[in-house]
Amino acid sequence: MATTPPSRSSRRLGLPLPLAKLAASAARLLSRATGREGGALPGRVLMALAPGALAKLSAKARKRGRRTVLVSATNGKTTLTAMLAEMLQSEGHQVVHNVTGANLRSGIITTMYQSRGRGDVAVLETDEATLPLVAPDIQPEVILLGNLFRDQLDRFGELEVLADRWRATLGALDPTRVTVVFDADDPLIAALVEDYVAHASAAGVTPRVVPYGLEDPAVAQQGLPHAADSRFCRRCGSALTYAHSWVGHLGAWHCDNCGLTRPDPEVAATKVVLDGLGASHVHLRTPNGEFDVRLKIPGLYNVYNAVGAIAAATVLGVPNARIAEALDEASPAFGRFERIPVPGGGTITLLLVKNPTGLNEVVRTLTASNIDVTASLFALNDLTADGRDTSWIWDADVEPLLERAGAIVVTGERAAEFGLRAIYGGLDPDGVIYEPDIEDAMYRVLERARDFTEHHHAYALVTYTAMLKMRAVIANQGWAQRYWANEPRTKARR
Repeated sequence: MATTPPSRSSRRLGLPLPLAKLAASAARLLSRATGREGGALPGRVLMALAPGALAKLSAKARKRGRRTVLVSATNGKTTLTAMLAEMLQSEGHQVVHNVTGANLRSGIITTMYQSRGRGDVAVLETDEATLPLVAPDIQPEVILLGNLFRDQLDRFGELEVLADRWRATLGALDPTRVTVVFDADDPLIAALVEDYVAHASAAGVTPRVVPYGLEDPAVAQQGLPHAADSRFCRRCGSALTYAHSWVGHLGAWHCDNCGLTRPDPEVAATKVVLDGLGASHVHLRTPNGEFDVRLKIPGLYNVYNAVGAIAAATVLGVPNARIAEALDEASPAFGRFERIPVPGGGTITLLLVKNPTGLNEVVRTLTASNIDVTASLFALNDLTADGRDTSWIWDADVEPLLERAGAIVVTGERAAEFGLRAIYGGLDPDGVIYEPDIEDAMYRVLERARDFTEHHHAYALVTYTAMLKMRAVIANQGWAQRYWANEPRTKARR
């Protein structure tokens, strides 16, 4: 059996793990005593005092029989991970899951530490840049690679750089132990998995890989969108040819020059019926047979999330009937098409957007649903967690939403920039309603919903930190429960 050398972090000197754990527990208690939740603080303490903590915690969990799944993608990893956790729980597994979305190294270590050895499966959402830092220490049984879109270029660099790091990450895993589940419709990911298979095969190992994807031309786009990223072959550099594209550059692709082609999905959505903001109905093909699922979370990109979760669940032995039950009950992760009732009638729907492809899909879902989007808001922040570079809004096709809305409330640190984008997108300058404070902007769009729509529904397209701020306002008003340990506190409006 192939063995993997210890990771660099596990070879660094530090305190013995039991002592570091005591310090981490003390830090968490102190944090709570001062009115904070603790969040990822235990993980930060363990990282500082015992650099090899993650490798040691993971090794102990493996000895107890726990299997670990790492899930990473640019778009959809929070929703996909939540779906997979639900599927496993429906089958009776005790799941360890970083449900708060703490997907950096400190958050993952905190999740592993706080599980105290409980749980037979760990399902860990993992930031794209963090995956290479944690996967060699964890040595997961399953690693799911969803998609790579242009996102936070100030932090990640170009997609090819991130793809190279993911390729090196696969090379640091034991191919006799790990199953690689991947989106076959993403040419960048499919190419790096092909490299992984070739290198493992050259070493005499046949690795287990499970491609997934879509196969319904009826829900394909007309050509590649302007914001499509991976247009060229990773092997030879030639332009790729697409028979169909579904979301961004995800599609049925091949290279006419060198012959690199999309792998046949082992798990596939062969028929998709999108019912606006209601349920999507999907027919699946899996190694365990075909079946239908009903998905209450709207949008074609959430169908992708469901198919990825189904592929991983199938690898982990969850039967189709349990998968269907879990998806029928699945609800949106906070801030991701989360519809929140507002006292007095109506709703506000939070829609996280953070890159061109994600924004395009939100706009596509809203406009294809033929709903009244008169009460719409866009909150644009450029804090570290959002990505400092906000130029991506100019690559997204927001015109269909602007045309239907007629006016839009803009807010956040970079409200003026999106206001300018809206004007260049054809919106009358008088239709750009500036409200720099996010909380005030939320009440402004709710007023528009009451004054100008029949059903009082408002839609808030928000970047990451703006979503946290708005979600905190909503939680403090008692309209929805608080999800995040580090969700900022705000004063409730009277």
